[in-house]
Amino acid sequence: MKNKPNISSKIITYFVILFCFILFPFFLIYTFLDVFFISNTEIFRQSIIAEMDNHIYHLNKYSNNKKYFHFLLSKIAEITQKSNNPNEYLKINIDNLKKKYPDKFSFIVWDENGKVEKNISDKTSYNYILSKVYESLKEVTATVKLNHTIKISDLDIIKKNKNILHNFFGKIFIAENLKKPIYNSNDSGPFLTDVSYNSSSIWFSINTKASLLCFISNELLNDYSGLNKIVTTFNKKSEIIYGFSKIPNYATPFSKFPSNHESDITLALATFENGGDSFFENDRAIVKMAMPQPDIITFCFLPKDKQIWDYETNRNFWFGISISVLLFLYCILGFKFLYKHQFFSISWKLTSLFLLANLVPLIILGFITNKYIENKKTSLKNELTDDLEKTIREFDLHYNYLLENISFKINNITDDISDKIGNSTNISESEMNKLSALYNEVSPTFLYLIASDGQILLSRNSDSNSSMNLDLISSLGKYFLTYLNDKPVDIKQKKNDFYSSIYNPQTSDLYETLIKNVRHISEIHLGNSKHYVYYYTFGNKEKYNNNYILIIMWNSKDYQNTFMKEKINLLYKSFPNADFCIKSSIEGLFYGSDGLRNTINSILEKQSNERGKITGIIEYRGKNHIFICMNGTNLKYCDMLAVYPEELINKKIHIFIIQVITGALASFLLTIIIGQLLSIQFLKPIHNLGEATSAIGERNFSYRIPIGDKDEFGHLNQVFNRVIEGLEDFEVAKIIQESLLPSNNYSIGDFDIFAKTVVITTLGGNYYDCFKIDDKYLGIIIGDVAGHGIPAGLMMAMAKSAVLSASNEIKMNPTALTERLHKMFFSLKDNRLKRMMTFQYFVLNIENGHCIYTNAGHSYPILIDNNIHKANFMNYTSTPLGVSSKCHYKNKEFDLKEGQSLVLYTDSIVKTTNINGETFGYDRFLDIMPNHYNINPEIFYNNIYNNIYKQWSLKLDDDLTLILINRKKYE
Repeated sequence: MKNKPNISSKIITYFVILFCFILFPFFLIYTFLDVFFISNTEIFRQSIIAEMDNHIYHLNKYSNNKKYFHFLLSKIAEITQKSNNPNEYLKINIDNLKKKYPDKFSFIVWDENGKVEKNISDKTSYNYILSKVYESLKEVTATVKLNHTIKISDLDIIKKNKNILHNFFGKIFIAENLKKPIYNSNDSGPFLTDVSYNSSSIWFSINTKASLLCFISNELLNDYSGLNKIVTTFNKKSEIIYGFSKIPNYATPFSKFPSNHESDITLALATFENGGDSFFENDRAIVKMAMPQPDIITFCFLPKDKQIWDYETNRNFWFGISISVLLFLYCILGFKFLYKHQFFSISWKLTSLFLLANLVPLIILGFITNKYIENKKTSLKNELTDDLEKTIREFDLHYNYLLENISFKINNITDDISDKIGNSTNISESEMNKLSALYNEVSPTFLYLIASDGQILLSRNSDSNSSMNLDLISSLGKYFLTYLNDKPVDIKQKKNDFYSSIYNPQTSDLYETLIKNVRHISEIHLGNSKHYVYYYTFGNKEKYNNNYILIIMWNSKDYQNTFMKEKINLLYKSFPNADFCIKSSIEGLFYGSDGLRNTINSILEKQSNERGKITGIIEYRGKNHIFICMNGTNLKYCDMLAVYPEELINKKIHIFIIQVITGALASFLLTIIIGQLLSIQFLKPIHNLGEATSAIGERNFSYRIPIGDKDEFGHLNQVFNRVIEGLEDFEVAKIIQESLLPSNNYSIGDFDIFAKTVVITTLGGNYYDCFKIDDKYLGIIIGDVAGHGIPAGLMMAMAKSAVLSASNEIKMNPTALTERLHKMFFSLKDNRLKRMMTFQYFVLNIENGHCIYTNAGHSYPILIDNNIHKANFMNYTSTPLGVSSKCHYKNKEFDLKEGQSLVLYTDSIVKTTNINGETFGYDRFLDIMPNHYNINPEIFYNNIYNNIYKQWSLKLDDDLTLILINRKKYE
């Protein structure tokens, strides 16, 4: 029953070790690897999808030959503009196209002056028609680049050359289709006419150095050779497989495709055809698809490599590696500590356990931090995008505020002039000078002061390339003042709608717009151009007596251009780490970073020139940037792009990661410090106990443990101090006990005696003595009290006292002395003290060696005759002292002759056992006596002791007393 608590304790200990060093670390490693590989796989998955999206865009861009040859010819035209010899470059490329695609192309090339290059062109006749076509296309190109919303059929040059264009392009020619080659969006491409059955598609590019017009075969445009080339090029550079399928069999790739993946791509394409889901994924592949044309599906196909995509296999592999390394480390540590007995302090054991326990919150914190970092990164990107949008909006609003500030400045001057003029029909020279000065202050394109009769009193024009029709301005001022003064208007009918709106105020929206925006700058259309207009009337408005009108106009293009140049730095001041680019869709001008021109064109191209807000990630100057592209509200027809380095966002994340890692390291360091401090708190009292133990080992019983805190250790120290005090008493008792014993060596006459007691505790229960009774007799005693410690020591001392107090008459009679001691021990016997003592007493005649002895339960004495090398037991014994009231002791006699020895001993010698559990025994003890005999009793003792306790048992189990009495031999 006593073993059960020990077994339970061991089971609990082993379970704790198993949990702390096997189950828990393995769980942490497994969980960490699981989250790590899931996150890595998802990140890789998102990067692949982003790459696929980018390539799908390019595939869609060239999804048919109309788009492919449009962008090919656009690139040729672009490089031609940069070439030093544009005609030579054009000739080489045109010849290459005709060689690759015979009878599919025909060209008309004009030089910088609009003359046909006959050595390159396929059509050179009808110079007049070709020149008119060139002029028309040139005007269309310039107009569309400024304003893609313009209605081409309303252009004067198109109206003038309508018949020529119809004859050249065919009867079904629609002027609006001329925009298609100019676009860079999904609407771009050749435009369709009925000029020829085989070549009804026409593409043109009008530039300053060289211009070309191309007739393309319908058969070529209906082919997919361009897309096939793009797919082939992509497939040479990437692990992703690119391709396309077309009607009627959408589910089968039209382009070349590996046969071992046909089932997966067929399933993906069928799913897209039936359900419209552009993304497909299974265990073997990931597919991204799009339908850029009603008759074609483009796709990106990535076979999944198990080494990358199978996160479970990767997790299990690295988990196996991790636990193998951990178990190997455990084996090394176990070998060192269990077999090599390497020292590993308790303080570090405790600290290691604290560190292991600290892993729990750190691992949890790591998981939370991982998710937090992902959310934080998204949050920072969203915040940045919002801040960039806010900066752009503020810049856009600044444009509107600038218009209002100019209005406010003009109003101050005009109100002052109006107060001075009053109802007068004349305006002084000083007021005219103020208005002229106003022209210099607000920098308009035009400034006019017009009287009610239509006379222009003041005219200023800052645009040498543009002239305003003064008759138009005069009519506008005259009829508007007439309209304000509520007078009848002499309506003139004009063919042009715009002129009609001026000469007929009652049906004109123009005047309504001007009236609503009096004293404010507003945007109006004058013909085919847009202007910002401010007007102010002088006179008595309440009495409908308006005498003068001040009209100030800014060409919207010029004004916007001036604003951009002067104020673009406001964006950089607000966001110094960002880069900006603004494109005017009307003017085709760029502001800000030149490096972003292609980027903003690419973004707008992907969005098909749709207006709105676009955000995402782009590569700029070799690095990823977060971008936002949006159109202006006040800066109409302007697309504004802002980019910000993603690495700056990542730096903030990295700083946060460093802070987390620093916190984790600080936590580890703090754990070590706390572990060491707690170890000191616990180990210092233990160290004090160790010092006290060492002091006890050195018999320094005066040592006392300092009492610190009054806690459990303080209480233990107090108890230990009391134990030391008790041990000090033991030490005194030991000294007293040792003083009761005679010296080890004793010689008298022919006899040499050596006796020694070895005590396994402080106080022993063995008793021996050697004393002279008189000059002729010597008394020798050996006894063994059952047990150890204080009770045994007291009984030994009582025996010594009883022997010393006995008379010589009793001492001469062994039986009498033995009975005396027996009565004393038996009289002390009760329930609390149950002790007995084996006892032998010898009276030796030192003159003739005659011995009288009695044996009270003690081991048989051994008589050794060295003359014949033989040893025998003296077989006599009786009841031990203090056992029973009825004891019978009697004397035995023998002679100790020359060369003989008497061996007296306690039974611990014969009861000692070896490592195999064998008892030494009486017979074996008797057998070794002759072989170990020596005339010197001390040497004789050492021989016996070494044989038994250094060769047989190696340890002492009980108090040992051995007395050797040698009688000299005389030859």
